Amino acid sequence: MTQNSLNPLSSHVLLVPQKPVERVRAYFTDHGFDVGELIASGFALTGPRAAYLETFGTDPDTVQSDELPLERLPHEIADGIEAVAVLAPPDFGPASY
Repeated sequence: MTQNSLNPLSSHVLLVPQKPVERVRAYFTDHGFDVGELIASGFALTGPRAAYLETFGTDPDTVQSDELPLERLPHEIADGIEAVAVLAPPDFGPASY
């Protein structure tokens, strides 16, 4: 998945059931992400590439799986997250203009 470096990147945070949600959401807001509304067991996360690099230690475009690593997150935050799924852009339409 390769995106223009100026475009914000998106992912989806899947939460562990019955863990404090607001602490997790506040953490990402404090680290430069736009945090979406809580829907079912997760929320959308959108932010600049630099925020992803600083927070997760990797570029979402270069991860080998569909999930971001949680090792760099504080234990009390990672403990409330089941996974941070990387969202691929739509695979249709023109590749460039």
